Amino acid sequence: MNPDSGQQRATLAGVAAIALWSTLAVLTATSGAIPPFQLLAMTFAIGGCTSLVVVGFRDPRGLAALRQPLAAFTLATTALFGYHALYFVALKTAPTIEANLINYLWPLLIVLLAAWLPGQR
Repeated sequence: MNPDSGQQRATLAGVAAIALWSTLAVLTATSGAIPPFQLLAMTFAIGGCTSLVVVGFRDPRGLAALRQPLAAFTLATTALFGYHALYFVALKTAPTIEANLINYLWPLLIVLLAAWLPGQR
């Protein structure tokens, strides 16, 4: 086995993640008259089923690694659902470019507001 194969796989996974992330707004804008919550349900169903199939085929014991405490699972699921629900509603009701620009203010706000954390200068 090539010692760089792990690094190559990680790089390929990163490139795939960037490709998926960068097409979300375009695909949402071109989804036509599909209501935002139906679009959310469809995308979550496709992503969830695909992930379970990939993990299940790779190693059936891999599904055990997905077990999380109920509080962590609930918070993560609620946060992902809420973010994407608001994102899809915004892109369906507002002009796509403007909604996307406002959406991507969060990295800037993280940097700017981090200075106000306790113990930071």
